[in-house]
Amino acid sequence: MSTVLEHTLHGPADAPWLTLSHPIGANLRIWDALLPTLSRDYRVLAVNTHGHSGAHDTMDALAAQVQQLWKALGIARSHFLGLSLGGCIGVALALRTPKSLQSLVVACSRLEMDAAATGMWQQRAILVEQQGMTPVVAPTLERWFTPAFLARQPAVVEEVRQQLLACPPHGYAASARALAGLHLQDRLGQLQVPTLYLAGLDDQAVAASQIEGYARLTPGARYAALAGPHILHLENPDGFSRHVLDFLAEH
Repeated sequence: MSTVLEHTLHGPADAPWLTLSHPIGANLRIWDALLPTLSRDYRVLAVNTHGHSGAHDTMDALAAQVQQLWKALGIARSHFLGLSLGGCIGVALALRTPKSLQSLVVACSRLEMDAAATGMWQQRAILVEQQGMTPVVAPTLERWFTPAFLARQPAVVEEVRQQLLACPPHGYAASARALAGLHLQDRLGQLQVPTLYLAGLDDQAVAASQIEGYARLTPGARYAALAGPHILHLENPDGFSRHVLDFLAEH
């Protein structure tokens, strides 16, 4: 039996829907700092991917869970903003049910895995299943943030650290396996949803050039590279929210 994803709702009940999807290991709280800005003009649905029961080790299965949640909430169409894993889910969702997406923002997401990346995600899945989340937390934070931000914003970093530590290992492992098997690049030409790709110029996890390449393969897509690392919205909230809101307003 399937269960509806954990979620929170924000903003005016009659506003257009905007669905938020978080990076692997984090949870919906990672969007908290942006909620006051995003929920002024949108009915914001923040979704928790991890910890969901049932098999979900493909990106299409993760997208199907969002689709199921939309159905449960009576959402016919929504804008979608996904960061990292969340952006991959967004692309899979747009391929699965294009008429349900009003627009798509894909931030700092790698959509195609080579052999090295596949092996890395498979190893991380096994690691957390055997040892819990602790071994992956410090390396993840170093990949996600710049050294300056790690030193300057200890409270924000600690909140994200706690999210990672609280992530159910089986949920992380299932999402890691979904990333390990990810091959969306050849399908980007099929996207029928207005799409904005955002890259962080200081991103240690996904190179801006990779994301620019995805934008070139996606019909009519926009691309912007902003100062900041993988968790772009926390280090560059003003630039991130401005690009997102300008794009959503057009669609």
